[in-house]
Amino acid sequence: MAVQAITTREMYDRMRAGESFFILDVRNRVDYQDWRIQGQALKAINIPYFEFREDEINNQLIPKNTHVIVVSLEEESANKVAEHMQEKGYNVSYLQSGFQTWYQFYVQSNIIEQPQLKLIQVNRVAKGCLSYVIVSGKQMCVVDPAIHIQQYLEIAERENAKITHIIDTHIHTDHISGARELLKHTKAEYYIPKSEAHQTQLHCTFLNQGTIRCGSVEIRTVYVPTEGQTMGGSAALVVNNQALLSGDSIVVGEVGIPDMAGKAQEWAEKLFNTTFRRVKNLDNDVLVLPAHYADIQAINRGGYVGAFLGDLRHGAEAMAKNPSITFKKRVEGAVAALHPNYLDIVDVNRGVMDIDQVNVQELELGDL
Repeated sequence: MAVQAITTREMYDRMRAGESFFILDVRNRVDYQDWRIQGQALKAINIPYFEFREDEINNQLIPKNTHVIVVSLEEESANKVAEHMQEKGYNVSYLQSGFQTWYQFYVQSNIIEQPQLKLIQVNRVAKGCLSYVIVSGKQMCVVDPAIHIQQYLEIAERENAKITHIIDTHIHTDHISGARELLKHTKAEYYIPKSEAHQTQLHCTFLNQGTIRCGSVEIRTVYVPTEGQTMGGSAALVVNNQALLSGDSIVVGEVGIPDMAGKAQEWAEKLFNTTFRRVKNLDNDVLVLPAHYADIQAINRGGYVGAFLGDLRHGAEAMAKNPSITFKKRVEGAVAALHPNYLDIVDVNRGVMDIDQVNVQELELGDL
């Protein structure tokens, strides 16, 4: 019987459901170390395709009582390995179209749907990066866009709206912003915090404390200065006093934040205090929507990553009263390692380095 392929969407749905399965990744070791499929319920092993020996696979290495998904850059290689696994009695399938489909996989979730406001979270699952689309009337705002911009153009067409505003809440260090590509296809105005855009060659409007209007929606900027190797800050965006697009200024759940630039211990408490002081007038039922998350289990029953501000405040107060774990340590443990190409990524996102589309994937995956 032929080995069955599994689509990226099917694998994502199983991960969201908390299903336990085993990933056999047959890419080379460097690629695997730079970026891999991860999840709390997953177990994974890397055996490069050209080192794969079917007689070395046993129940101790990969249990036979689990479902195995073989992942490779090329579908053909994954299929061949899966066939060998099936012959040994494994319940096995392979990822259809290869790892590339995971790299480019996005999930859209409608969070707010009202007559004058639609708010959509766009989840880049493989990197744990979140962007947002605000639609009001015939206007559309894209916040923290990812490099694969076709989805935003399709949303604009679907909603019969024009992209009029593009906002990066901060300079991203782990992935290429889609702002530059979107600006090639639109006449939108591009916004970015002033302290983050020094030396930029991009035509942009600096985000200050104030309000931007997209259609009938009010987007209020709350600027949160931070310290670290990027020496900038993050803009949090209050959307109609209903949602807070927090960038990296407020974390939600377990999160690996790559943009803290390895300096979390130096400024975690300042960031915490500043953030909560600056949004103290927001109601507890405001929905906080971050720019990053760490594990697919952070996606809630509504299909998106987010939490009510009141719940975050309550958790912060409980943490402050717990002498065994300080906020400083808590955040330090949540910060991801700097991306190996973060300096180049920052330069691209500031507009001081050009990069063609062919090299974007290599830059983001760290294979340079």
